[in-house]
Amino acid sequence: MNLNEPQQKHLEQLSRGIAMIKRSQEQLPIVPALVSWVRIILLPFCLWTGWNSDYTAMFWLCIVAASSDYFDGLIARKMKKSSTPGKTLDILADKLFLSVMLIFLARLGAVTGLLAMIPAWYHITVVLGLLVVSWSIKIPVVAITTSERLTIILSYVLVLTAAGTLAYPDKSIFFKLTWVAQILTPIAAVFGVISYFRFSRRLIQKYMQ
Repeated sequence: MNLNEPQQKHLEQLSRGIAMIKRSQEQLPIVPALVSWVRIILLPFCLWTGWNSDYTAMFWLCIVAASSDYFDGLIARKMKKSSTPGKTLDILADKLFLSVMLIFLARLGAVTGLLAMIPAWYHITVVLGLLVVSWSIKIPVVAITTSERLTIILSYVLVLTAAGTLAYPDKSIFFKLTWVAQILTPIAAVFGVISYFRFSRRLIQKYMQ
């Protein structure tokens, strides 16, 4: 098949990108990965303490889990061990923890059901979308847009403030922050969906010209 010069250039860029991703898969940084696993490990304990109405314990477990999202990236950057498997584990840990906790907190009545389900289903949809794309091209794909980062941050704020409302009902600050977060988080999720559509369109246009 004969290719013109722009097509050949795009194919070469794609090949170099795939080669770079494959090289980054050779080793999963242990320490950042262990920190990412904290969120997955703590999730059932958050559910168990919340189900048994031990909301104070659930709140502090959520604090630890949210902190791990910050420290795994910080440690990876400090160690200069950023990798595609590490980023994949990070985003999967985020999505699993946030989607399950948002649904659970809505079940406990700490968050309005619809306003919790929008970001929860957003996180689930992003994971499924990335899995489908990764399966299609046979390499893991981790695309994090600005709106995606904002949605993750606001989702953690919503989880923490909602858990704080249950743990410390006499502290009105948690209730107020929960209402602000549960309005902003679904909005950020909508923009997150739009940003992924735009990212996908640009990617297709770039390599299909």
